[in-house]
Amino acid sequence: MFDDPATTDPYAGAVTWDRAGDARIAVLYPPYVPLVRTHLNGLRALVERQLTEPAVPAADPRVVLLVERMRETSAEPQLEPEVLADVRTRLDWALSVLPEHGGVLELHTPMHQWWWGRALLDVCTAITALLGAWLRGEAVDGQHCPDDATWWMWMAQMRWLDAQFVEPLKPS
Repeated sequence: MFDDPATTDPYAGAVTWDRAGDARIAVLYPPYVPLVRTHLNGLRALVERQLTEPAVPAADPRVVLLVERMRETSAEPQLEPEVLADVRTRLDWALSVLPEHGGVLELHTPMHQWWWGRALLDVCTAITALLGAWLRGEAVDGQHCPDDATWWMWMAQMRWLDAQFVEPLKPS
């Protein structure tokens, strides 16, 4: 007998993608909208804190990795505040188009698709940095990883965000 994926993977079936011309349409299972919103808001708050209270150099590993990755993909050299301002703009936009209670997310243009995928990739990058710091025994925001189950929960969420939002929107 096969296991029902919905009972073995708590994130299974949360997002379904479709196309309508150039548009990409995501149907989100309502209980996962708050999870996505929490991740977007959490990174938004971290970026805003770094922009308003800059540490020289940035000490938070999530900010450091985010800035490094953005600089790798930028055509022109950018300073940390410029990179973080771009990230904040994307996160604000992603939060503005995320449905309040589930339902349909419509990304009408390739640019909208890129912005949405990039905003979620930014979240995945920040989680990757968090997980790496915890593996090295470092505290992030004064918190060490409480236990293995918490580390794996964050890893599962990062993989889910990547699989459900980043990968489907990568250009072919």
